[in-house]
Amino acid sequence: MPNRALRLPTRALVQVRAPMGLFDATLGNVSANGARLLGVPDRMLRIGDFVAILCVGHQHPAEVRWHFDDTCGLMFEEPLSEYEIEAILGSRVLY
Repeated sequence: MPNRALRLPTRALVQVRAPMGLFDATLGNVSANGARLLGVPDRMLRIGDFVAILCVGHQHPAEVRWHFDDTCGLMFEEPLSEYEIEAILGSRVLY
């Protein structure tokens, strides 16, 4: 079984641009390749949707890979750099 990427816990506040509109949410964890999104409003996201996560002045395009209740898993289109991950981990403000 391949090793999973290290997931770093965070509670960074983000804005999500989704096909059904904008909403605020929280990142529960982040890695170079993806993130766990918490606080997703009902019926705002579906598996396979493409979204943009706005955090610390940057936009990170991602695909919804799984969804359960108000939580979903995202896979970034491009891996995040160490700098981008550190900026997210240090963030406490919206987008």
